[in-house]
Amino acid sequence: MTKELTGNEIKSAINDKFNDLVISIENDHLVIKNDKEKLLDFFNSLKTENKFNLVMKVSSLFLVILISTNLSAELKSKLDRQIEELMPKVIEWRHDIHQYPELGNREFRTSKKIEEHLVSLGIEVETKIAYTGLVGLIKGGKPGPTIALRADMDALPVEEKTGLPFASKVRTTYLGNDVGVMHACGHDAHVAILMGVAEFLAKNKSDIKGNIMLIFQPAEEGPPEDEGGGAKMMLEEGIFERYKPEVIFGLHVTNIPNGVLLVKSGPAMAAASSYRIKIKGVQAHGSTPWAGIDPIMATSQLIESLNTVVSRRINIINNPAVVSVGMIKTGTRANIIPEDSMLMGTIRTFDPELRKEVYEEIEQIAAGVAVGTGTEITVEFDVGGFFPVTYNDPKLVEAMKGSLASASPGKFVESDIPVTGAEDFSYFSQEIPGLYFWLGVNKPGVGLDAVNFGDRSGVPGNHSPYFIVDDSALDKGVRAFVHLVDDYPDKF
Repeated sequence: MTKELTGNEIKSAINDKFNDLVISIENDHLVIKNDKEKLLDFFNSLKTENKFNLVMKVSSLFLVILISTNLSAELKSKLDRQIEELMPKVIEWRHDIHQYPELGNREFRTSKKIEEHLVSLGIEVETKIAYTGLVGLIKGGKPGPTIALRADMDALPVEEKTGLPFASKVRTTYLGNDVGVMHACGHDAHVAILMGVAEFLAKNKSDIKGNIMLIFQPAEEGPPEDEGGGAKMMLEEGIFERYKPEVIFGLHVTNIPNGVLLVKSGPAMAAASSYRIKIKGVQAHGSTPWAGIDPIMATSQLIESLNTVVSRRINIINNPAVVSVGMIKTGTRANIIPEDSMLMGTIRTFDPELRKEVYEEIEQIAAGVAVGTGTEITVEFDVGGFFPVTYNDPKLVEAMKGSLASASPGKFVESDIPVTGAEDFSYFSQEIPGLYFWLGVNKPGVGLDAVNFGDRSGVPGNHSPYFIVDDSALDKGVRAFVHLVDDYPDKF
């Protein structure tokens, strides 16, 4: 007959036999503390003590704890052994996706490539979410939560000028204009990294605690105006209800030093709204401007005044804001004063009240220019949708920053500076705790003075036709995701 022992009795018995182990009782659990080698020696001795019933009783009590510790290290050590073989594939995938970029809601080739890869790994795949999005599910061999990892797939209407051997030569029509298409924001790297993570985890799923939800998202840069899309549409189509993730992680490459992993707790990226201003005048011959009402002159006055919104009209001491003009469309030839003009731009804020104030200032400026020039002016906000502030859950950052640090030793940075870039990852992290971090992809030794997204360092950044992702940094992205999914179940 086996006697049920108290925690103190078991602690005393183990101390009698293994006096170099540090044992305590914490929250009704026995906790063994020592270095890894001594813990493994302890575990091996337990397996050989068949005649010692008390120790075998303790063995069953501690088996889960010791194996859990070992598996966590094993998954990362497996990655160390396998990553050299994996990375050439990741780089090949990135180069292919880079050479054949696709705009938002048009990522047909990219989506098919991802689907074929996931299916080949035996991963369950759901397709055609928000037009071209995919979700893959890897079922782990151990109990635990469902952890979501996200990569965005779309490119930009930018003509590439990098001169790379795999540079994009793709062209398409965007907003009525013939444009080049380029992965000028690095989403090709995001997709390739997550494809690599998927391959590694699928081959080692017996070591995974819980399930891994792989989200390949279209249209992060903003969907076509009348279509909808992106993270918001994926959520509206029920992906979180179906897969029930507990947490989500995402990354973005940028022009900071090679291999740096950077995270900002709390408000990390700005809210974003596109605005459109239409100006209607009276068309006339260019030689007789007094016979018409010039919308181009009104447009130039608008641009000059819009640049005073942040610099002169609102208080940004505690809340950063940006108002930029990114597009002007007007006129057909040199000797015609046109009837219409249109400009578009972006607004970045971190505070809803400040955003409202910016909207009001723009409307006031437009009304004043209309009176002064005799034109008719209309203003629209949130054109093509609105991106909320990207918020990194502080408790999640605090718990997981060690995982990022271990993924790129000596190159982890915890920033206290929010960036005015924006991300529709924010929709995901409004629903569940999220952590979004940056990966530096400069060439080794280049741009070392840049410490955050958007810093001027002489290295072309995101959305530049000269933006280059250095392949040598991509393994840090793979490691970061694997370390996060491996460590998270033990932290929460």
